[in-house]
Amino acid sequence: MTAFLASSWRLLRRFLTALAGLAALVLVIAWMSGWFRAKVPPGEVEREKTTLTGRKWAYSQVVRTTESVDAVGTVEPRRKTIVAGQILATISRISVHAGDPVTKGQQLVELDDRELQARLREAEAAVAASGADLVTREHDFQRYKMMYEEKAVSKEDYDKFRGAYDVAQAQLRRAEEQVRRLKVMLSYTQIRAPVSGIVTNRFADPGDLAAPGKPLLALHDPHDLELHASVREALIRIVQPGMELPLRIDAVALQTNGRVREIVPQAQEASRSMLVKITIPADKTSRLYVGMFGRVSLPIGHVDRLLVPAAAIQRIGQLELIEVAGTNGSLERRFVRTGRRFGDKVEILSGLAREEKVALAAPEKADPEE
Repeated sequence: MTAFLASSWRLLRRFLTALAGLAALVLVIAWMSGWFRAKVPPGEVEREKTTLTGRKWAYSQVVRTTESVDAVGTVEPRRKTIVAGQILATISRISVHAGDPVTKGQQLVELDDRELQARLREAEAAVAASGADLVTREHDFQRYKMMYEEKAVSKEDYDKFRGAYDVAQAQLRRAEEQVRRLKVMLSYTQIRAPVSGIVTNRFADPGDLAAPGKPLLALHDPHDLELHASVREALIRIVQPGMELPLRIDAVALQTNGRVREIVPQAQEASRSMLVKITIPADKTSRLYVGMFGRVSLPIGHVDRLLVPAAAIQRIGQLELIEVAGTNGSLERRFVRTGRRFGDKVEILSGLAREEKVALAAPEKADPEE
């Protein structure tokens, strides 16, 4: 009897525990469902209407603007000078590096001149020997000339000494020319800047072998730069030499006008474009480097655009809206799609018509300067 009561008590306790857990679960679900909180009854809430009173406003306007397309290009020097050697010799010293400014006539590279100096001394010795031999031949010739005039020697002997004297003169001239030639070659061991400018690149180092025509340095004038743009051949009819075109270099935030200097009369087969060289004003080149990316705008016509002040645009996340004034002065919000920006005005692509009155945002809510 005692065992039966104990077994029944255990079953009852398990049942009560499960029932309590189920009740707790139901209460949690009810609490999370909001059964114990007051609910807002269904219905419509009247939104407070805003008016144009006290607000700045402006009309949307249709403005005719110039339509343009961009052509990309690269900043290049108008004149690029390649410094090369004229003789075969080892480089002893290079006194400049890339980026160094140089002036015309400044020494840039020094070549090993020991062999040429030795050859020069040898040639000068040959000049001295030829000069001494010429003196001897001249004395013999003058003596035999007098003897020939006195009929003391034959014409054959006279011609022999006259020929020896002429040969000695020619040998002296040859030796002197060799000296002058070696002096010119020695001047080639001191390579100087042909123009003033800046060192763009350095292709050699001391110990390298300089050869005729082998580039050693590259120079250019940093104030004489151009934008070499590739213009599609279908648009090349728009561009004319001498016309001014707006260009920009995004890397240094430069916007200026350049003048078309040259149109290369040959299309590039791979890109079907033509090279146009546009001069950059000299006072705008201080921050530019050769190889920078640039764009030039080519006018292709005129387009009517609907513009509103940028202060009229409100942004909520990725949405753009404008407050438009109705006939009774109340403001209505409209979602719009914007386009390009023109100064302090923005193009409206859709959502607004011309000559509509739009409210401007408060100064502290105005769009930041782009």
